[in-house]
Amino acid sequence: MISYYEACKVPTVNIGGVPVPRLILGHLPFLGESYQGPTKNMEYKRRFSDIENIVDILSEAVERYGITVMGASTLLDGEEAERLLEAIEQTSKQTGKDLGLIVCMRIPLLMNGNRIDDYRRWLTYYHVEKKHGEDILQRYLNDPILQARENWKLNFLKSLESTKPYTDELRRINIDYQKVDQALNALKGFNILFIVLGSETDLLAIGGRLDLLEGLNSRIIENHWYRCLVASHHAGSTIPILEESGINIYGYVTPANRLGVMMFPTQRICEEVIRYVKSPIIAIKPFAGGRIPPKSSLTYVYSELNIPCCMIGVASKEELKESATAALEILR
Repeated sequence: MISYYEACKVPTVNIGGVPVPRLILGHLPFLGESYQGPTKNMEYKRRFSDIENIVDILSEAVERYGITVMGASTLLDGEEAERLLEAIEQTSKQTGKDLGLIVCMRIPLLMNGNRIDDYRRWLTYYHVEKKHGEDILQRYLNDPILQARENWKLNFLKSLESTKPYTDELRRINIDYQKVDQALNALKGFNILFIVLGSETDLLAIGGRLDLLEGLNSRIIENHWYRCLVASHHAGSTIPILEESGINIYGYVTPANRLGVMMFPTQRICEEVIRYVKSPIIAIKPFAGGRIPPKSSLTYVYSELNIPCCMIGVASKEELKESATAALEILR
């Protein structure tokens, strides 16, 4: 079996002693997430319910473009995530390449035994970030990827009128470590480069519960021997907090795209943080859910922001060809 590094045809950078290709294949389209709404999501779900359709794209990425590190998800995200792991295993056997994985793990947060309410979570972010100007609310309401969630704008406005952000209750928040251990134990046998702690990190950082984040990070390192990256949709607010925290984090995974989609609180603030952050960045959502052509998107990420690595999502071999070709031209 050839290692991911030996088979890689993409320039690499060093993150925490690990060689990471500057171009990584993302996983969300294979889970049925298009960022374009329910209709497109159902199209993806139908297409990738056949594991061979996933293997076909993954094999093309490995053999033709030398993309040998891929995003994945844990079993906390259901049968689609399990199917993707099976497809990665099949692709590895079929190509003879030991693929490297960067696995995003949703942090299973609980409050009084119940899951955190997503709208209250976003309301908490808004009440912190609204200090940056009157247009912050419009950024929340009109972000194209947030709007791809069914009834996002209506539900958020209702929450704004009738619900309070999380404040003192955050002292009672905890992590379901049983689910964490189950999710990570299921990854044995795969070549895991990093575990990405999900964007729930934003709530732990902005809400002042860095103790939970530090405890989770330490547990994963000590019990499972995995290095951790941290995901954030609020890089302008969260990353400065984490950079000052002293927590042993190897890098950040955060949206970066020319439209400023999912870059909170503002695109300008996120760009400033990205340019001056000490730890490495892996850009996600570079195409803003298919709203920006690959060449323009990747020029912004690699050349204008000088971000080391980028994770791209594709849903067909045609999309793979266009995106990989554009990336490799820029990187070479």
